[in-house]
Amino acid sequence: MTRTYLRGKANDDQHALVATVREAQLAAFEKIRAGVDGRSVHRRVVEVFEAVGFGTWHTKKGAVGFFHGTGHGLGLAVHEAPRMGGASSMALKKGTVVTVEPGLYYPGLGGCRIEDVVQVTDRAPKMLSSHSYEWYLG
Repeated sequence: MTRTYLRGKANDDQHALVATVREAQLAAFEKIRAGVDGRSVHRRVVEVFEAVGFGTWHTKKGAVGFFHGTGHGLGLAVHEAPRMGGASSMALKKGTVVTVEPGLYYPGLGGCRIEDVVQVTDRAPKMLSSHSYEWYLG
């Protein structure tokens, strides 16, 4: 479970970044079902980011935007199958526990990752983590 917090005064762009990350996570939850390809969950997150102008690109100093996978299995190892990313195609199996952790990172603006752990079911994923989504400590 991961949350990002800001102490100080958030600007409008920071509010938009956090709101978009949460929107992307909710969109991922809507896609996660037994039998769904993890790559399609990841693509949905990317669509949410790109629809509002949060792109991903590479610079001489590294990548910015959304440059990691949406999530992965969590069990005996911290990072295990199934993967929800752009590089591999893996069907989500009923009962599997996965992380759902979209994030955006931009120099000069900041970064945000919101991660929760869910169990894959035939319907909506079962939430296994619980923590507030309040991020602005103002």
